Amino acid sequence: MKLWHLIKKYGWLPLLLLVTWVGLRHDAFLYQDPVGQVVRVQTLNKGAVTDEHGNQDEAVSERLTIKLLNRSGQVQIENGYAQSQGITAHYRVGDQVILSHAGGHNWQVFSLKRDALLGTLVVLFVSLLLIYGRLRAGGFLLLSLGLNLALFGLALVADIQVKSVSVVGLFATVAVAMAALSLFLVLGWGLQMGITWAATVLSTGLALIVMVVCLSLTHNEGVHFETMSYVTQVPKTLFYAQTIIGVLGAVMDESSDIIAALFGMHRENPNRPFHDYWQAGQSVGREILGTLVNILFMIFIAETIPMVILMLRNGNNWSYILDQVMNLGILQTVVSGLGIVLAVPVTALLGATFLVKRGDQS
Repeated sequence: MKLWHLIKKYGWLPLLLLVTWVGLRHDAFLYQDPVGQVVRVQTLNKGAVTDEHGNQDEAVSERLTIKLLNRSGQVQIENGYAQSQGITAHYRVGDQVILSHAGGHNWQVFSLKRDALLGTLVVLFVSLLLIYGRLRAGGFLLLSLGLNLALFGLALVADIQVKSVSVVGLFATVAVAMAALSLFLVLGWGLQMGITWAATVLSTGLALIVMVVCLSLTHNEGVHFETMSYVTQVPKTLFYAQTIIGVLGAVMDESSDIIAALFGMHRENPNRPFHDYWQAGQSVGREILGTLVNILFMIFIAETIPMVILMLRNGNNWSYILDQVMNLGILQTVVSGLGIVLAVPVTALLGATFLVKRGDQS
């Protein structure tokens, strides 16, 4: 009976995922660029290759027969790839691809058509969020994600179009607005939202001030802003903007947890002394501080792994990699960790102060 109840309650989810997958696999008519599906793969040649560093790979050339989905006919394309698939790709029968046509028989694969997979994952994420987070809370969370994405997009457009805009000022304003919007939609308008927002902004600001002061005193010695990838503006200001958003996100998570715990204590007994709130805030902060710092470090390591392996494979030593590849990531992780540490006393102090005053007035 329980199994049947679960099937009746959540049986729509597999059906929805199936409909999404099938629908996006057959949406080629919506594309202006040629879209095709690989119907045959013929291997033409294989050969082992070795570079000057001793890295071994296998080079493969193949002929793809592709059926056009939003055009008539078929085309054949010769594709070369390495088994490592670092900068080349191997296509299989059933893959859908987006093509480019330079005229005549000059067809090339532009990229894989991934909308079916991505769309299905998005639908799964939204569905699970609404199921386990309840409809109202999940809806507001999705709304905050959408609005924050829109704010970030507007900031990017403003940065690109308005040449005289201050990048740091622009993204700092956007980050503060995103935090306020997120907390308002998740917590609602009230004292809890206000204290959490104030603690987040203050802790982030203190961490950034420490970073700026330290970099100024050391004249940025050992910090290579020029190693940022694909930078078309002053890299230093872009790094500051990137750090602001990263630190604020980590700090907001911690501040929310501490303030939620303090407000729970206040609901149980509104007449607690300052010391109780302060000690409780410190205790909650210490419990989650280590986890959050480790999460930041793991995210940094995960982002860095591909480039580190590539650099090691090409004969670079660890000192060079730390200096040129991991330099800014380590700095950003340290600053974010500093913001997390500072958020504990700052949030506990603000929460205790306002809740004691609120208890005296009740």
